[in-house]
Amino acid sequence: MTPARLIEPGSSPGADVRHRRALLLLACAALCSACTRPAPSPPQAPAAPPVGPQEHARPRDTADGVTPLTFVERAAESGLVFTSVNGQQHGHLTILESLGAGVGLLDYDADGDADILTVGGGDFEGDVVRPCGVPDGLFRNDGAARFVAAAAEAYLPGRAFYAHGVNVGDYDADGLADLLITGYEGVALLQNLGDGTFRSVPPPEHGIAADGWLTSAAWLDVDGDGHLDLYQTRYCDWSPMNDPPCEIQGHRDVCPPAQFEGVDDRLFLGDGAGGFVEAGTRLGLVPGGKGLGVVAADVDLDGDCDLYVGNDTTANFLYRNDGTGRLTECGLLAGVAVGPTGEPEGSMGVDVGDWNLDGLPDLWVANFENQSFGLYRNFGDAVFENVSAVAGITAVGAVYVGFGTMFLDADLDGAEDLFVANGHVMQFPTQAPLLQRPLLLHNRRGTRMVNVAEDAGAYFTTGHLGRGAAAGDLDGDGDEDVVVSQTNEPIAMLVNETPHDSIAVIVRLVGVGTHRDAIGASAELETTARRMLRQVKGGGSYLSSGSRDLRYGLAADERPLRLRVRWPGGRETVTPLDAYPASRSIRLLVRDADPERAVVLSARRRGPG
Repeated sequence: MTPARLIEPGSSPGADVRHRRALLLLACAALCSACTRPAPSPPQAPAAPPVGPQEHARPRDTADGVTPLTFVERAAESGLVFTSVNGQQHGHLTILESLGAGVGLLDYDADGDADILTVGGGDFEGDVVRPCGVPDGLFRNDGAARFVAAAAEAYLPGRAFYAHGVNVGDYDADGLADLLITGYEGVALLQNLGDGTFRSVPPPEHGIAADGWLTSAAWLDVDGDGHLDLYQTRYCDWSPMNDPPCEIQGHRDVCPPAQFEGVDDRLFLGDGAGGFVEAGTRLGLVPGGKGLGVVAADVDLDGDCDLYVGNDTTANFLYRNDGTGRLTECGLLAGVAVGPTGEPEGSMGVDVGDWNLDGLPDLWVANFENQSFGLYRNFGDAVFENVSAVAGITAVGAVYVGFGTMFLDADLDGAEDLFVANGHVMQFPTQAPLLQRPLLLHNRRGTRMVNVAEDAGAYFTTGHLGRGAAAGDLDGDGDEDVVVSQTNEPIAMLVNETPHDSIAVIVRLVGVGTHRDAIGASAELETTARRMLRQVKGGGSYLSSGSRDLRYGLAADERPLRLRVRWPGGRETVTPLDAYPASRSIRLLVRDADPERAVVLSARRRGPG
């Protein structure tokens, strides 16, 4: 989260790092057998010959022949009124103030639509550098993206600690979405009681440690026992007692992260009774790092959950799971630990998606200014290559400081696009503005990414202090909307109004033989024209939780045939879909206990928007 010119001299000289990296790659290739397991068998070919997705795109009469992506900001008019704060009015200029807060999408009242949890952030007790909490927000959706404040009626507790992140997951396996809030020296587990209210679980009951600076988190079942486990990223050793003044470019400013030491991340195993036990060292977590983002997904398609961690100015982690919960850190060997120059970057938000439509999950990370954001193509067996330059991402420039980010198919053409919320961390930046425009990278049929933010709506033409971001269908029309948390600025709700005549197949996977959230499942939709891979992920983005529904956009002449799912644990099932009407967008629920029969949650006629 800091430019290279602020890193202490001698800490990471490029030539020396590249030399060490080359030596380490040779050593790892010979010794790290856990990182080079045989690749799983490739997915079966579709019954019909595959046709390139470009033959099924739906161009409109625009300058470049592509349908423009369109989003309209509607937070205030929809009742979503909330501002996350960081206490900067006290003038402390602590690094704590730079991280911001996240946002979570969840159906807490189980009425079928996405509600919103907004993390309040934090403040300081007067002129003393003593962090304290502020209230969070909870907003109930009426089904048409109109929201009502519901924190009080849901008994959402006050926040005693300076908060950053929110993670949504059904930790107690009762079918209800629970909440985990993380922050500085604090964590809160909020159990959904099913009557529209939450219970704050006492720390002795849940056992999740709250020491240190907790940022993002990811639910996953790392050891395959059917219970959700928890990965926590931790940032650095800043404290009110370790808060040195820093002068940068002639101004007192927020200290760069290089001023502080990294701290160890944590991994807690669920015991199946609502409690957690720390097991990170035993399962292979490496020390250090300055974790800001984490995503859990099956990156090698072998039926278990792996982890990708974005670290700030230290090498990113890729933990590969052997199926029993034993993790091996393979980031450098896999090619996703450092940037193109061989140096660690300032990484924040992360995600997983199949950007080039080849059936393999690729990795994505948003970085600091003077660094290209990282798009890593998966070549199989968790071997990656940075393709930011050839994909066109480097061309957008290196003036952005990226945070909340995610893959989403904005125009429902089957190719996943990318959204990034940006905003500086320094009060007196010299190479880029404090308030920054978001990015909207349109996926051109799996061949390149083009920034179309300038034409996507008024919100994208002005600067913001963007931090957390989450995507999901807020208004029930089948496409994905975006919610962005902004520091000291009202939250934004970007309603997707991109014109299309697509058929949206939306799938919700529910585990019965495994944990209910099915995190780590891979689902390939086979159509009459192609195959599309989607995954159920834990964590992702930055300090935030989006919808876990899987979304596939089909052209008007395309028909769904079957859904192949590799569930956590490796079991594979096939659900026939050719009987469903092609003239409708459909929402399906698929359980691993009854994969032959998909439950239709809703269906609507195809039409523009």
